[in-house]
Amino acid sequence: MNSRERVMNVLAGKPVDRAAVQYYYSPVGYYEHGEKLNTLYDKYHGDFAPFERHQIPVISKDKYDKNGNYYDINADEWGTTYEFRTYGIMGHASKFPVNTYEDAKNYKFPEMSNDSAGLKNYISDYKKKYFSLMGSSASICERMWAIRGFEQFMMDIYDDSDEINALMDRLAEYFRLQVEALVLAGAEGVSFGDDFGTQESLLFSKDVFRRVIKPRLKHMMEPAVKAGLHIHFHSCGKVLELFDDFKDLGVKSIWPQLPVYDMKELRDALKYYDFSIAIHTDRAVTMTSGSAEEVRELVMLENEIFKPKDGGAWFYVECDTGFPFENIRTLVESVYSL
Repeated sequence: MNSRERVMNVLAGKPVDRAAVQYYYSPVGYYEHGEKLNTLYDKYHGDFAPFERHQIPVISKDKYDKNGNYYDINADEWGTTYEFRTYGIMGHASKFPVNTYEDAKNYKFPEMSNDSAGLKNYISDYKKKYFSLMGSSASICERMWAIRGFEQFMMDIYDDSDEINALMDRLAEYFRLQVEALVLAGAEGVSFGDDFGTQESLLFSKDVFRRVIKPRLKHMMEPAVKAGLHIHFHSCGKVLELFDDFKDLGVKSIWPQLPVYDMKELRDALKYYDFSIAIHTDRAVTMTSGSAEEVRELVMLENEIFKPKDGGAWFYVECDTGFPFENIRTLVESVYSL
């Protein structure tokens, strides 16, 4: 069974010859572990994308403050300024481009690529060996609090102003155009992501989600849903309460923040909603400060609960900052031994 066949079976809930693996080749992993990580990933190829050897990042001296601590500051294409204190970790937004209602009315989004032929050729080549589950940057909450500020956007939701609603509508339309481009280029699936939860519950009420977020998500996803594409969704936090809404939106698989759930309860919910799952082994505790044996034991438990060889589940592997190399090696080897 090749990678394309394996992923197609997994997403359809059909048995596979081994657990499918999806890698994210994080720069911080290469920065901390160098060529050892290239060697590991080259030995155990993933199933969602081809492996390519990555260059080892080198941090220039100007990225350190006078005390020798990493420090970088820059603005992204959306006009948000971020301050970075740890290499490889998302920075803290410190300046926002939309501070007033007048800013909201005049705010311009980044230019989109118009290379439709290039995108079509890329996806056509991709599908020869891999299932073309294409990533998108489409989100409402994460983008709004990046351009508006988290606290201000949470207040905006309740203020319900015409100006902010118009901005969110424009944002949903902007991302819809990106999704339409992926559909026209021949993608077989589209990944979406937005954070809706804390470690204990939703960030806002279910009613607020249905009033403010869900209609705009539907608008963004609609071209892919109508085309019959696989819809994959990631949200950090505990969002089990939204699974019925995800189902209604056309979501087929999820990438959850696994440690905030009871895994058996989550497994049962996945079966009820007919969702596939990307298994992301606990990185905050086990992968960072646990032993290699604890990593192996957790992988065995995840395998026992989600049974990836039966279909409907795969492993997502990302080497985050602070992972001992022995832990990432044990994670990969354990997954491939199943």
